[in-house]
Amino acid sequence: MISFSRAQLSQLSIHYVGNKGLGEDLVCSSKVIHIKDDFLKDTLIRYLTTPFKGDAYFQFKDKVDPNAISARGACKAVFEQPGTLLQHSAELAKYLYDQSIHPKIKGGEFLMCYFKDVMLDGELCDAIGLFKTENKETYLKIYQHINEFELDYENGIDIHKLDKGCLVFNTDKKNGYKLSVIDTNKGGAECALYWEEDFLNATLKTGAYYYTKSFMDASRGFCEEVLTEENNVSRDDQRMMLNKSTAYFKEKDKFQLQDFEKEVLVQPELVQAFKDYREGYNQRLDLTAIDDFEVSPTAVKKYQKYMRSVVKLDKNFHLYIHSRHDFVEKGYDEERGMKYYKLYYLNEE
Repeated sequence: MISFSRAQLSQLSIHYVGNKGLGEDLVCSSKVIHIKDDFLKDTLIRYLTTPFKGDAYFQFKDKVDPNAISARGACKAVFEQPGTLLQHSAELAKYLYDQSIHPKIKGGEFLMCYFKDVMLDGELCDAIGLFKTENKETYLKIYQHINEFELDYENGIDIHKLDKGCLVFNTDKKNGYKLSVIDTNKGGAECALYWEEDFLNATLKTGAYYYTKSFMDASRGFCEEVLTEENNVSRDDQRMMLNKSTAYFKEKDKFQLQDFEKEVLVQPELVQAFKDYREGYNQRLDLTAIDDFEVSPTAVKKYQKYMRSVVKLDKNFHLYIHSRHDFVEKGYDEERGMKYYKLYYLNEE
């Protein structure tokens, strides 16, 4: 959990990073920003930090090369000497500019901040913030002159929507630090990862979110690649298995493979087939797999939308099954020549 209730914004630098591929400018500031107004400072901190929720943590992938510019190297240097923030923020702005070559990448302000006394999972630490604004909103302004009014507009930043951001916590330095990453404007598949991969060079850190996401992805892959009509599994049965898998994660605080096999897979042949698929899946993607872990509600909420949880019956009915699959029976009516589902329940709401 991340808390900024005691945090202080000690340094801030702002530069403009345009799209290099479109010939736009890079403008680096010659001094840090000093904010004297407390309301403005509090508003800025809320804008930059509020979106960072949940337990999806990342880490830098690369090693620190003293001869190359990188997000990890710049953050390491600033943690060691906070007074060098302006210098390293300008270097990072140039580095980000060099990554901004796809025509769909929007130009915007690049901010680098230094926060003191951030609470991370119950412990105080310093943090560096890397942010980029890309979208501007139009705001109406009304001016009053005694008993007359004038109307005008300005373009500015919507403080309720952070476009791109990364918090780098000064902890777990040997393993690439601990990061939290935001990217709400991916701009299409071609340039979706330029912030997370090209600029930050970050990857998910092992933990509850990593293990939950990995297993849910493997479950979906198993249903879509193995439980297919080519293998004599109907689409309804495939969806039912996806429903059971999703429901398991929504109901559990802790994952245990043996429980998953008993409650979701049930049949010995399915247990073995899933074991074989998961082993190959993890090898292909170079994933770390464990059989017992804490379930991440953040991962479940984010990835359950990819687990198709609706059974569509012809064009007449959509059947939502969130849990208790033992209360659902599937059969075939010989007289009508049609399939059917039978549902058992206690109360109608």
